Amino acid sequence: MKQKFNRNTWFRKKDSTIEFTGKLNSFNVKDVCSAINMFKESSNQDLTLDFSKVMQAYPNGVLPIISSITEIRDEGYNVYVKLPHNENVRRLFRSVNWAHYLAPSQFEKSEAMHDRHLVTRNFKDEKEQFQIVNDFMDVVLRSMELPKDIISGLEWSVNEITDNVLNHSKSKNGGFVQASTYPTNGVIAFAVADSGRGILESLKEGFPSLRTDTQAIGEAMKAGVTRNPKYGQGNGLAGSLRVTTLTGGSLEITSGKARVISTSNETTRNDRRDFQYYQGTLVCGQINVTNDFSISKALNFGMDENYEPGNVIDYHYEMEDQDCLILSMKKETTGFGTRRSGKQINTKINNLIKAKPNYPLVIDWEGVPVISSSFADEMVGKLFIKLGAISFSSIIRNINMEPLIRNLLDKAISQRLTQSNDEDE
Repeated sequence: MKQKFNRNTWFRKKDSTIEFTGKLNSFNVKDVCSAINMFKESSNQDLTLDFSKVMQAYPNGVLPIISSITEIRDEGYNVYVKLPHNENVRRLFRSVNWAHYLAPSQFEKSEAMHDRHLVTRNFKDEKEQFQIVNDFMDVVLRSMELPKDIISGLEWSVNEITDNVLNHSKSKNGGFVQASTYPTNGVIAFAVADSGRGILESLKEGFPSLRTDTQAIGEAMKAGVTRNPKYGQGNGLAGSLRVTTLTGGSLEITSGKARVISTSNETTRNDRRDFQYYQGTLVCGQINVTNDFSISKALNFGMDENYEPGNVIDYHYEMEDQDCLILSMKKETTGFGTRRSGKQINTKINNLIKAKPNYPLVIDWEGVPVISSSFADEMVGKLFIKLGAISFSSIIRNINMEPLIRNLLDKAISQRLTQSNDEDE
């Protein structure tokens, strides 16, 4: 039976500490805001964030704390962090950079690579945003096999939501983003937080009659609503809402004194009190992997029914001068020495060729001196068996291989063929 943890967050004035216990997710945000306001009303300049009793933590709970605490530090307050006693949760705080962004002077930034997660990243300009979206899509492509429309919908949503931070929030510290894939459950989740002016203040430029945060979020979820057409068409949140809910997932938005959660079945709105005001915007999306999702249907705002946005495969893997895909192995960050890394490249290859079924795939090995036999088996041996000899030969083209790599790939295919024949007999 899965253990349940209660959520408790409060400010303890005697030692100027915000204490967190149990579970940490988006339900905590209102209590975090209340605790920060109580701290500011005290005469203290030093604040301790005590996570020692936290047993579970999620990006939608931690990212808004990070964005709020970043503002606190900018205002001249000193922040100290106590990490969770639970070893797994403590390790999580360090490895995904929550600890670093909560207290940069206390914890160094982790440079660890993760198979299924994009660790917390901060972006302040278009260049950083572009790199984050690309890095996340790379994680997705090598973590789980996806229909082309899911790839397009996911990239479009994350790109639009992070773009909103840069164009509308007026946040001095940009935004914070984190994302995860859950291949077993067929789920992709992301969270984007900023400490800017919030949706209400942004939209009031174009809709001065708006009075509440709940109204503003509701308007922002409608197609074509923007503070100023000069800065966009106003379809970012509306499209993201349709992408997430049409896959059976959800979209959650917290801004100011309001929290709105939408699924395909219902929309729940929660109003909060003045002292629970969240300075900024938090957007959390969940996309379920399904073959029934249509990106053109999701993004049909009364315009072209057949509109389909380009995606990472079109931009980064399609050759400019011919109908062909190319995968440069030296640019892959997985390494070439383990079965796990071979499986990741295998998954990416399957996503590429499914997205462009009539395109051959050129795998360029230039700059790769050696690979392990287990990597070769997982990447090419299993791919050969899955596609079959005829399809493999017509789709996959390996170029610029060192003789050792060619021999290892040939051996992997040969051994898989032998194994397959033995099983058939």
